[in-house]
Formats: sequence, structure tokens, C-alpha cells
Amino acid sequence: MTLEIGSGFTEAERTRVGLLYWAAFGRKLRLAFRDEATGVTRVTAALLPDRMLIARAGGAVTGVCGFHRDGHGAADLSWSRLRPQAGRASALRALLALAPLERHPQAGVLLLDGVAVDAALRGRGIGSALLAAAEEQARRQHARWVQLSVVDTNPRAEALYRRLGYQPVSKGSIGTLRHLYGFERFTTMRKRISA
Repeated sequence: MTLEIGSGFTEAERTRVGLLYWAAFGRKLRLAFRDEATGVTRVTAALLPDRMLIARAGGAVTGVCGFHRDGHGAADLSWSRLRPQAGRASALRALLALAPLERHPQAGVLLLDGVAVDAALRGRGIGSALLAAAEEQARRQHARWVQLSVVDTNPRAEALYRRLGYQPVSKGSIGTLRHLYGFERFTTMRKRISA
């Protein structure tokens, strides 16, 4: 399998990118939407190509890595975007449900907004290649660190991040909301980027 990593995705690839993103993060995002189909549609439409690194093999999208730029993550799920599409009540519900998941980038840090690999292709180096590309993106942005968060229900991803040099910098919990989001604890990890 010849793997290529590139910046952004085409409109023809949007659905595939959205499905990969939802497959990885839908359990956390589902609460924000009336039903799963609505969630998939809204999240897919909200993905921003200029904040995504895309892995392709044979021309097909096999993995994605979102990142924050200019204070916003890989998906624009803001009030101004959701309200015209979903109406006031649904947009408010989405914002309230997404608030506990919100993270804010810091100066000098490239904050990742989700790494997702096709489940049938995991273990083939796609995630590692996406993270290497994220480190290159950090260098282009003159960031000193790459930061990500991993939930306690994904120990395989945490093991990968550790192998690649990411170190825990903090831990957190969403406490009683764990049943709503499908995880209880998360670890924030960072890797220093050499010039």
C-alpha cells in the first residue's frame, strides 16, 4: 500500500472524510444532534479542508487528522453556522452538548482535533504518517509543540502516541457526563517539535 499524506480534501472526498471522522468521534458528538444521521450530515458539512491532513492510498481516503488554526478546529460547529441550518433550539442544544469537549489552543502549540483511520486499515502506519505530517504542519506554523487528547476508552491510540514521543501533560475527567459521551477520563499529551 503506497500512502500519500496531503493537506485538505476535495468536495468529492467530503463524505468519506466525514464518515471517517464520525466513526472515530461520533460517540462523543452524537449528543449534540437530534439523531445520528443529522449528526453525520452536520459534522460532514462543517469540516474545514484547510484544517485537515488527509491520508490516501490508491487515491482513496484512508485517514484524517484535524487541527486548530486561527482559534478554530477542524469542524465549524459554531452558532453562526448551525443556527441557519438547524434553527435556534437545535443549534443551542448542539453548542451546549459540545461545550464540555471544547479545547482552546495555546500560543506555540499546534492543537490536533482528531486523528481517525479506517478501522479496516489500522496498524498499517497510517496514524503514524498522519502524526508525522502534523509535526511538519507545526514546523510550518512555527509551533514548538504538537498537542492532542486521548480518551480512556482508546488505549491503543494512547500507546501509539507514547511510542511516537508524546508525553502526558495533564489528565481530566468529565465525571457524571461519562454515560453521555462514552468516556470518563482523558489525557492531554504533547510532543516537542525540533526545528
